[in-house]
Amino acid sequence: MSSGLIYPPGCYADTKELVELGRVVAQYGGFYASHIRDEEERLTDAVKEAIEIGEKAGIPVEISHHKAAGKRSWGKVKQTLKIIDEARNRRVDVTCDVYPYLAGSTGLDALLPPHSWEGGVEKLVERLKDPKTRRRLRREMEEGLEGWSSLLRAGRWDATMIAYCKGHRDYEGKTVSEIAKLKEADPFDFVFDLLIEEKASVGVVLFLMCEKDLRTVLRHPVSMIGSDSSAHAPYGVLGKGKPHPRTYGTFPRVLGEYVRRTGVLTLENAVRKMTSLPAQKLRLRDRGLIREGMWADITVFDPKKVADKATYSEPHRYAVGVEFVLVNGKVVIDHGEHTGTLPGKV
Repeated sequence: MSSGLIYPPGCYADTKELVELGRVVAQYGGFYASHIRDEEERLTDAVKEAIEIGEKAGIPVEISHHKAAGKRSWGKVKQTLKIIDEARNRRVDVTCDVYPYLAGSTGLDALLPPHSWEGGVEKLVERLKDPKTRRRLRREMEEGLEGWSSLLRAGRWDATMIAYCKGHRDYEGKTVSEIAKLKEADPFDFVFDLLIEEKASVGVVLFLMCEKDLRTVLRHPVSMIGSDSSAHAPYGVLGKGKPHPRTYGTFPRVLGEYVRRTGVLTLENAVRKMTSLPAQKLRLRDRGLIREGMWADITVFDPKKVADKATYSEPHRYAVGVEFVLVNGKVVIDHGEHTGTLPGKV
């Protein structure tokens, strides 16, 4: 079972409800993966809640893309990782994953408080047209609410980049502050109007994290690497806009930046965090290792050359140094080129 507790409708579920659902999951040998309730000022409480759900329900826990968002919260990962260690000492199987970037990505609407979403997109759009509601939302986004930390307080408009906007491709790659200044508009009014026009379907990249925290989480023994991204290709339907570079660069970036260049991880440990550790957590017993009887999913790379090339301004760029990829024993990438073979199975 997975939960997204900063997003509606998941944000409306309380701890007790999630524990009860988790007890059903436990009957089938499942686990609980959570985008926890808060990654900012209430980060430690959110981690404790995820662990409480797993502990009371009797199921393993996976904390998704663990981070501390916003300067006010930088450094808190030391506390949260200690909380994870303490839970593991109590025999709670709790782990986390992390992506190697200092920005996250979500919908622009995620900056709005949860109550604004009641009734769905149509009701949200109606509310955004009301001047009184706009004033209230502005105040709440600037100050936060009891039980809800505002992403805007963590990042501000100059740290909020439009990644995808179907009706305004010219906005993509620019921050809200930049666009509002060009339009001589108040940034809040610009955002509310854009959400109305696009029916709340606008993607953003948010620059929220710090390098020290990222390295701390990467080094932890039970963190694993995850991109937190859809699979895009420049020639496909999703090959539009300015998606987060993690879409193309996550795993090569770990190998090039955090193994080869800075030595944050050993090569062996980095590979483990990408392969056998997540396979073990997912209970995929025939994947994640090169061993007789396993499905032959193998990536062959040059450790001296492997590197990410995707950037925030030019995200649709493939990594270098990945020579071969085999899926189920069939060569899919040959000397860096796709063979057209599709041997994967659901």
